[in-house]
Amino acid sequence: MTIIIGAGPAGMSAAFHLQKRGINAQVLEKESRPGGLVRTEQAGHYQFDYAGHLLHFRDREMEKFLKSIIGEKNLGKLKRRSFIFSKKVLTPYPFQVHTYGLPAEVIRDCLLGFIQAKLNPAKTRPANFKQWIIQNLGTGFAEHFLFPFNQKFWKIPLEQLDSQWAEWSIPRPAIKDVIEGALGISRSDFGYNALFYYPKQGGIEKIAEAMAQKIANISLNREIISVHPKDMKILLANGREMGYDSLVSTMPLKELVKRLKSPPEAVEKAGEGLRYVSVLCVNLGIKGPWLSPAHWIYYPEDSYIFYRVGFYSNFVEESSEYQSVVLEISHLPGRSASELEAMAEQAVEQFKRTGILTSDHTIEYIGTMQIPCAYVVYDALRKKALPVITGFLQKNRIYSIGRYGGWEYSSIEDAVRQGKEIAEKIAR
Repeated sequence: MTIIIGAGPAGMSAAFHLQKRGINAQVLEKESRPGGLVRTEQAGHYQFDYAGHLLHFRDREMEKFLKSIIGEKNLGKLKRRSFIFSKKVLTPYPFQVHTYGLPAEVIRDCLLGFIQAKLNPAKTRPANFKQWIIQNLGTGFAEHFLFPFNQKFWKIPLEQLDSQWAEWSIPRPAIKDVIEGALGISRSDFGYNALFYYPKQGGIEKIAEAMAQKIANISLNREIISVHPKDMKILLANGREMGYDSLVSTMPLKELVKRLKSPPEAVEKAGEGLRYVSVLCVNLGIKGPWLSPAHWIYYPEDSYIFYRVGFYSNFVEESSEYQSVVLEISHLPGRSASELEAMAEQAVEQFKRTGILTSDHTIEYIGTMQIPCAYVVYDALRKKALPVITGFLQKNRIYSIGRYGGWEYSSIEDAVRQGKEIAEKIAR
């Protein structure tokens, strides 16, 4: 039997594709409902996802598969409306092609720095993310947006970050695009998320619900305490032991290593070196007139504790006086409950000063969601650790997949694709 740890998109996709091949698979989920972080919480008139989860469909095969599971008629297709609030100016995202309206000296710095980077390309690959920014986008964009935003988000020196994750996620325009953006005649479809899909009703959890209906064996409230590679068994919190032929894990890789029974010292040490950033979501239920046309707004400056404000209500076509908003705050792990509470209070007070709220708005609901392992850190330790850990796991028929199991920055459809691929591998 194949055991799958976690009923998120990767785990359920693996189960679905194993079932399709006639292979018995049992999914064990520690929470009371499936979905992993693809979940939506309801609070009266308001609903909140666990930060921003969208479907981008960069993979045609996964697009076809997910639309068949969810039902294309149940998905809304939206053109991104995202902005950046910087230098007291609201400009469209991405910053690189929308400098029009910013102070003249900022536009000058960005243009000159970008043109210089393009006309004098580096002869060597960037050693870290900070160098990658300068080599690809120039010193102006670096100093006025990319350095402050990413420093605020990652909470560690940018020299410690690898650039691998940025290769596909950060738009790199041509000189013509940047100049047109400075003149106010730029396009708005730059970046991988220029178009996205979102369920018309019920929030992002509708995706998880639709997938779960296709899975025969999902057991909820089943937390894994330990994994015994030598004996090919797992121990659950309820005291039960279960044997497996293959084990697919979607829990954070760092947590899986901690649960391994007597792993090699090199594997244990590699797991200890994996780093991540946590995110605190401060959810606001606001009654009143339409707040903003934005789907989300980035805040790169330190005058705001949050790095992004998301307007969930704008993900659906129906308009309402009840609007769900999230303030996203990144932080290093280990913050105490009192520290998180203080951060949430600070975020709410700062949001009131953004100018988005008026006297006609009332904050009816305030709540928080904590995502302990939200974004993995791409650093030199990660690059060295992953082959050590995954090599040991795969020798023991343990496959760690998904955004957190694979310890990567990826999307829902990436997780679904990995589930399919691992099912194919097990079925061989």
